[in-house]
Amino acid sequence: MALVCGTSAWSAVDPYSALTVTPAEGNVESLQHFTITFADLPVVVNENSIPTLEKGGGGTIEGTISAGADGKSVLIDFDECVTTPGHYFLNIPENTLTVNNQRLLPLTLRFIIPVTPESFYEQITVDPAEGTVESLQNFIVSFPLSVGEIEYGMEATLTNTTTGQSWSTDIYDVRYTVLMYFPEEVTEPGEYVLTIPAGAVIFYTLDAQVHELNFHYTIPGAELLLGDVDLDGKVGIADVTLLIDLILDGSSAPAEADVDQNGSVSIGDVTALIDWLLSIN
Repeated sequence: MALVCGTSAWSAVDPYSALTVTPAEGNVESLQHFTITFADLPVVVNENSIPTLEKGGGGTIEGTISAGADGKSVLIDFDECVTTPGHYFLNIPENTLTVNNQRLLPLTLRFIIPVTPESFYEQITVDPAEGTVESLQNFIVSFPLSVGEIEYGMEATLTNTTTGQSWSTDIYDVRYTVLMYFPEEVTEPGEYVLTIPAGAVIFYTLDAQVHELNFHYTIPGAELLLGDVDLDGKVGIADVTLLIDLILDGSSAPAEADVDQNGSVSIGDVTALIDWLLSIN
């Protein structure tokens, strides 16, 4: 009689409710090895399945899965120890686990390596990537945190800093990204900057307002006025001052700032610009 009662109670346990994972879901310092149990229920593991660790905002790595020696635990391992701040999803495919003769649906377990404002900005990426492009029209900006909402009425702008022409468009949020679609493809040569205003993208889990975001592009073909750092169409002492400021604070500089044409902007360009100005006066 005791055996019958014990078997009945055992089979009544819901494996989803009994699931326990180590480390526990929520905030963690790193992710690499996981152990899953279902109370004291037996587990059969399809070791050909491939678990994945997906990072919110981009990036997925594959791991291995196996049964514990006790027949009641699941071991999941990844080759690398993940420490980059962000949201992570441990995904276990359907038909990987059979718990107490019940085949489980796909499982997703959620973890967070806490994101600071500093690490937040370091992980922002944009598609197309900054630099030289053939044209500009659609943009996808990815973040390490899920986007909460877009501030009503705020728009992104694309500005040709060579000509001063500018376009505006709405910003759309999809999970860990924001999307911007400009009505016409821009192909005119020049220097461009895509700007998302401060506070336009709201994150409920970031303890700070997001400052203005700028992404810089070049569509080649326009003749550069070397030394015209402020892009006002002429070269003067104001360009020297701005160039020094850009170098000191590490800000992005337009192609016109590469006065010595060595492929980078540094104090050597300041010297070259001053020498050029002195030579014409």
